[in-house]
Amino acid sequence: MAGFVGACSRALSVTEASVARAAQMTVYSPKATEAPVYSDRALIVHRSFFGFLETTRNHAQAGGLHVWVDGEIYNQSELATAPGEVFADTLLQHYRDGRLEQLLARVDGVYIALLYDTDRRQLHILVDRYGLRPFYLYHGQGHLLFGAEVKCFLELEPFTPRIRRDVVDSFMHLEHFLGDTTWFEGVWVAAPSTWYTYSLDDDSLRQKRYWTWAAMKPRTLTLDEAAEEMGMLLDQANKSRAIHDGYTVGVALSGGMDSRAILAAVHEQKPPTYTFGIEGSADVAVAKQVVAVAGVTHVAYDTHVDHWLEQRFSGIWKTDGMFNVYHMHYSHLMDKIAAVMDVNLSGFLGDAVIGGTYLSKKGKTFLSQRINPEVARHYYGPYYTQCDLNDSFFDLDKVDPYLFYNRGRRMIGMGAEEAAKIIPQRVPFMDNKLMELSYALPDEYRVNSRVYYRALLRKYPAFYKTIPNASSGLPLMEHPTLAYTLRKKYNKLVYAVKYKLGIPTSYTDVYNWIKVPETAAAIRRLLDPKTALYAQYTSDNYVTKFLEPHVQGKHNYMKQVMGAVTVEIWLQQVFNKKYRRYEAKH
Repeated sequence: MAGFVGACSRALSVTEASVARAAQMTVYSPKATEAPVYSDRALIVHRSFFGFLETTRNHAQAGGLHVWVDGEIYNQSELATAPGEVFADTLLQHYRDGRLEQLLARVDGVYIALLYDTDRRQLHILVDRYGLRPFYLYHGQGHLLFGAEVKCFLELEPFTPRIRRDVVDSFMHLEHFLGDTTWFEGVWVAAPSTWYTYSLDDDSLRQKRYWTWAAMKPRTLTLDEAAEEMGMLLDQANKSRAIHDGYTVGVALSGGMDSRAILAAVHEQKPPTYTFGIEGSADVAVAKQVVAVAGVTHVAYDTHVDHWLEQRFSGIWKTDGMFNVYHMHYSHLMDKIAAVMDVNLSGFLGDAVIGGTYLSKKGKTFLSQRINPEVARHYYGPYYTQCDLNDSFFDLDKVDPYLFYNRGRRMIGMGAEEAAKIIPQRVPFMDNKLMELSYALPDEYRVNSRVYYRALLRKYPAFYKTIPNASSGLPLMEHPTLAYTLRKKYNKLVYAVKYKLGIPTSYTDVYNWIKVPETAAAIRRLLDPKTALYAQYTSDNYVTKFLEPHVQGKHNYMKQVMGAVTVEIWLQQVFNKKYRRYEAKH
């Protein structure tokens, strides 16, 4: 995703040209550009952005104070102190009045804000409540370096990339990063709900949280009352993020519940929609039924493509090697999709926030309890120690804050990030009021999507009563019969068996695509430990451990093979500047 890139120091050694190069590295679309924001002897800032979204002023200044905002705010009318005031003005006013912390706790948005106080010689960095706008920091050698992507640091002079050996194995096992870790030593992802202050005079960096999950207060509602309110808030959240000003907002449809809820809320605006999958995909079949009800235009893209593996390498570059290339099902379609929509309304984390899917793992369900070492180990094995369980940010008697911080933000979020490089994503399910209701409810309401499914059936019956869910093969039912429940369990079991055997169930057929002799040979050459870079950071031989057993049909190691490819390609991109862009073969 586009954003700020820069450096701050009392003895600045970073050049404007290097910051400009770093910012340019975050531009992937002809609809985006980069430009200088500010420069003096202590601070250089550039920004990449999508021009069509620049509909309001994102900079404010008063005396020696500068404020810049990157992102979107959805409740500015509730925050403004004067008519016509933009968010940068509101931040500036509250900072000057000493009320900034209270303001930040109320903001509903996805953003990073910079406040530069030249009188106090301090740079402040503000991160949105849930950390949905990824932002990376490095503090060392007398500098604070920052960027919208990890790769930005490769262009900033004081920085030398060093790979963290401890995250290689964890990425291979979990497919994502934990806590604030990245591939590089000394580079971390900015924490949610955090106010960072860098002081030029003593080269110090301090941080404090302006909001924690403890602010989520329980409410006493019946299941029916909760469902009614949830349906109303979900509808409002979707409509508030469907706003547009001369650009097109569309909806990416899957065969599940979340994206369908978005379309149900905004279908009267006639947004363009799309779905992707291999021929015969259940997602494509279900999406066609949904758009028939909605009466909107729709495109179904086939994910089978020549040179499918190479076409995903640029996605590794876009996501800084922090997203398993296995999941990049539609990397090669981004430009085509961008031709029909400028912004996508994403069902990001709807199943987790409202549906409670994070409450269960490997046959166990964890209700009404704060995260603890036993539960964290159940989800992440020995790697759970890479995220501080004692952080007061997680102080709520639910496991979701910790799992959202990790899997939600660091894995599912990276999938959204890959798409956002070409098509900006808006995430209605992360609406503050909707989140606050969901986490005010007992976990027993959310588990197995009890309240969620009831809300959908009551708010959007035409979209859910007869159209099935792609994974279960059944439509929703408010009061499931025994026959319905047994059929649903049977369908899920069939789905699990198909996955185990490598039978295509949804978007792609990576299981078999890896086995194609030409592809298997290419991966074998890439992962040969005699020449591969990954061998410097792990004792595992990815060819013998994962590739050969998969090709021979002994195990379904498609995710592990693709994880190994991700690691090696990222290392090649960093150290050898290879595979950064995909060039079609003629």
